[in-house]
Amino acid sequence: MDSLYQFAAIFSALTWAMSGAILKQIKFNRFFSFPFLEATISLTIVSIIITLMQYWGTIFDASSKAFLYMIAATSLSCIGIVFYVISIKHNPIGIVFTLCAASTILMTLVIDFLINNVQYNAFLIIGAVVLITSIFIINFESFKNYKEKNTLGIFGGVIAGSIWGIAVILNDRALLEAHILTASITRAVVSIIFLFILSELFKQRIEILTEKKEILKMVIAGSLITLSSLIWLTSLNVTTGSITSIFGNTAPIFAIIIGFIFLKEKIYRSQILGIFLAIIGVLMVILFKN
Repeated sequence: MDSLYQFAAIFSALTWAMSGAILKQIKFNRFFSFPFLEATISLTIVSIIITLMQYWGTIFDASSKAFLYMIAATSLSCIGIVFYVISIKHNPIGIVFTLCAASTILMTLVIDFLINNVQYNAFLIIGAVVLITSIFIINFESFKNYKEKNTLGIFGGVIAGSIWGIAVILNDRALLEAHILTASITRAVVSIIFLFILSELFKQRIEILTEKKEILKMVIAGSLITLSSLIWLTSLNVTTGSITSIFGNTAPIFAIIIGFIFLKEKIYRSQILGIFLAIIGVLMVILFKN
């Protein structure tokens, strides 16, 4: 069963992409509104799951060291969101997503190799490079039409991805002692607190949705991200941070396919090539990960 769980991050990427398709239809004017509301929905869902499983008695059994790792990981993820927002303000989203994905994968690979002494097959590294290349190709049109380069925006995307890569490794360490549900509820609580503080500091107060359709979309998108997070943590619990990061960053493939099917978005030839290369990269990682 563990061998199956190792690939859970791919399904996490699918649910993440599905949430993105819904998110595109929700009208938010302030940057921190969606992640804050998502964390609130996540807290509600995870609390219900813990109650149904009668897990509250052991939810805080993890060591203080594990909680420190989880809090640090979530805090870094929130800081990463700030840099992500800064980058999006100055660059097309396709370019930002590419920079973030590439930086996250590279950071987790480097940390796993240098600090965790994880030795990887050369073909796995090639597979990771092929996947990163495919993400660039998928977003080729964004780079092609990108004329006004903004150093701050590019820097923000790289920093965001690198910070998220560090957060992946910290979560990996935490899960050595903590349960997945403990990590999930800690992520939700810390995110709510941290994002609320950031929204006040950046004068981007959280928006409250009032229309029923918008609320329904938010609940569905938030639920999908919660599911994505639980699946991602399941994968991280049985494999290394870098492998989970590689699989998890296949989201662009699913995003394009979902956009084409449900949002009637156009697919360019470069994107078809990128999807093909991404599949090759993922297969190489699967075949040579041990």
